[in-house]
Amino acid sequence: MGTKAFRTADLSNAEGFTSAEAHDVVDQLLRFRLIRRVGCDSDRYEAVPPDRARALLLGEPVRELNRHTREVERLYGELSRLVPLYDGSLLERMSGQDVELIEDLDGVRELITELTARCRSEVLTSQPGGGRPMEVLAESAHRTSQLLQRGVRMRTIYQYAAQFDLPTVAFVEDLMAQGAEVRTMAGTLQRLIVFDAKAALIEHHGAPNGAVLVHEPSVVTFMVATFERSWLSAAPFPAAYDRKQTQLASDDVRYEIMRLLVQGEEDKSISRQIGISTRTCQRHVSDIMQRIGARNRAHAGYLISELNLLANKLN
Repeated sequence: MGTKAFRTADLSNAEGFTSAEAHDVVDQLLRFRLIRRVGCDSDRYEAVPPDRARALLLGEPVRELNRHTREVERLYGELSRLVPLYDGSLLERMSGQDVELIEDLDGVRELITELTARCRSEVLTSQPGGGRPMEVLAESAHRTSQLLQRGVRMRTIYQYAAQFDLPTVAFVEDLMAQGAEVRTMAGTLQRLIVFDAKAALIEHHGAPNGAVLVHEPSVVTFMVATFERSWLSAAPFPAAYDRKQTQLASDDVRYEIMRLLVQGEEDKSISRQIGISTRTCQRHVSDIMQRIGARNRAHAGYLISELNLLANKLN
């Protein structure tokens, strides 16, 4: 067709279209702005250069898109400027209260990261239970390494069963190589993190993934003193297998089980408190009952008290 004017019938004659097909082609070309009517003649058309057609067809949508893009960028910039203000005030907002409840895991992680970054002298942690999940170890590895590289002292107490979990052992070995101090104990532990003896995080019993942030000085001082007592009675974390150390730990576990038996605790409660499986706990209970000649759990509790075994332990 070149740039000359044409009619719909010309498409039928020159291109072999049927009349219906020719009208469809013309309608499509008009829709894409590739042709335009000439003068006032409703059936006389001429071609429009593709770049001109593109401008006619897409000009307004592109302008509208650019307008929305500029608006998004403006809002993004304004909100981005608020992020540092919010992040910087998170701990300040919480510091204004003696006790603050954090009920979601993301909030706990954010708070631990901020407290770790601000810590200058020492972090105390106690970790109840056995081995820690791999994702938890991976998350805390980099954060803890940065802490130690700044010269911050770190002391951690794990429960007895943690020394038999390979990922936890590898994690502890790495921390100890960087200067962290780690011990283990068979007794009951509560999850605790204390930063610079000023702020403490403990478990939120109403929200399994949450935590409680404590700033009240007297309470934090009490928590530090409790940790120190546990630290003195704990043993060095055995980075390598030590038969003697393992035997001592096992004796400590049996002692704790006897103490809790006297208090009337059930196997599930005992295993949860000292960080071992219920099956392992039951095996220890059976062994204790056999060694002291107890007929049942109640009799075992009586004999433990009567024989004063909590003072002498098992030989």
